[in-house]
Amino acid sequence: MDLPQETDDYIRESIQHSLGLPISSKTLQLKLLASEDDRHRLQDQIFLLQDRLNESQKRVDLYKAEAAMNAQGLRKCVEDKEAMVVEYENLSGHCSKLEKECMLYERDFEKIMESCDELAKENEELRARIEDDSSTTALATEVESLQKDKEHLRVNLLRAEEEVKVLFEENKLLEEENKRLVRQLHRERNRQGSETKPSSCKPSGGASSKGKRKSSLSEGRLIDFDGSDSPRQPLSLLHQNSPDSSKMHKK
Repeated sequence: MDLPQETDDYIRESIQHSLGLPISSKTLQLKLLASEDDRHRLQDQIFLLQDRLNESQKRVDLYKAEAAMNAQGLRKCVEDKEAMVVEYENLSGHCSKLEKECMLYERDFEKIMESCDELAKENEELRARIEDDSSTTALATEVESLQKDKEHLRVNLLRAEEEVKVLFEENKLLEEENKRLVRQLHRERNRQGSETKPSSCKPSGGASSKGKRKSSLSEGRLIDFDGSDSPRQPLSLLHQNSPDSSKMHKK
């Protein structure tokens, strides 16, 4: 394989330089240019590597920040989980207390229902007693009304007896007055019969005396009847105190 002349010269002079043999200036210049070129390439690689290193550092910093954030989030999650565990335990204890209270409330409710049933029975008994008391009160009121009616009947009976006595006395007086009037009438008729013939010529005088006698008789009757004052009084009314009237009054 044939190499270019410059490459062949460069290799040959490099071998000579390594052996300590003198090298031409041209070769040195070429080596200088080559080393300069290598330095530029190395510098470019250094810059490239520096850029890559900076980018890697940025990524590392970003990863560190993300890791810190993740660690903080994880720590917060752990704390939240621990808080949730504590809250769950508290809720479990509270649920147990509520279950016990619910059981107690159920027992109290059963006792209250039993008490309500007992109160309902007592209420029915009280209603029955009240109805009995009301009927007893009505009977007592009716008995009292009957007692009042009895008293009024007794008073009316006494008044009726007094009125019978008064009527009996009045009847006796009327009979005596009637007998007196009958006797007086007979005397007047006998007197008229004896005076008819001699006094036929004097009709005016007989008529006048007859009118006087009739007026005296009528006056006597009026005086006798007016003199006998009736002591009768009205009887007491019973319907005001009777049971029917009290019921109507209540209505």
